[in-house]
Amino acid sequence: MLSVEEAIQQRRSIRGFKPDPVSQEMILQMLEAARLAPSGSNRQPWRFVVVTDAEEKKRLRQICLDQAFIEEAAVVFVACADLSAYSKEAGLRRSQEFIDFRVELSGGFAKALERFADPEVRKLAESAPETDLRTVIAPATTNTYIATEHLVLMATALGLGSCWVGAITDYEAVKTLLGLPENVVVIALVTVGYSKSVPPPRPRLSLEEILLRPLPSAT
Repeated sequence: MLSVEEAIQQRRSIRGFKPDPVSQEMILQMLEAARLAPSGSNRQPWRFVVVTDAEEKKRLRQICLDQAFIEEAAVVFVACADLSAYSKEAGLRRSQEFIDFRVELSGGFAKALERFADPEVRKLAESAPETDLRTVIAPATTNTYIATEHLVLMATALGLGSCWVGAITDYEAVKTLLGLPENVVVIALVTVGYSKSVPPPRPRLSLEEILLRPLPSAT
């Protein structure tokens, strides 16, 4: 298996796949990589649908500008965000996790977590109004992107090709096709399979171009 650095360097957007199937073990390894991703306040809003059915892949191809590689791919992961991860109830569960977690820590971070155990803070949280889930789409999407990139890098490490698919013309059609609940938002598709060919790397900005100010001097 490739190292993280090797996977980052070798990852390409693959738009041509061999008919070879991807093993269940590999699918689970990719999902596990996504599951372990970080998220703000440990909300973990990412949810995935694993699509291998030929008819479902054909329909997804139609919804995504008729791109043939979607139907060719052995697996299509539909990356979604569950907005209920930001509900009041979920928030109280996460804060209790912080309370339980702080006993294993020491130093400044443990002290910062003490506020979650403060009875007054807890009381305020419990009496707060229910979250308007429409306001959390941005953080839910951002955190789901992190988990999805974990999945993509694991696919590369396993010797598989992948491609992010953002050209979804009808998100509601994807939800209907897969029978997804109202609180779940479709974010992107990721096609995965064995590459027919691997394209050369596309140009990337230099380090100097992505830094908004020079690196601090070495000490």
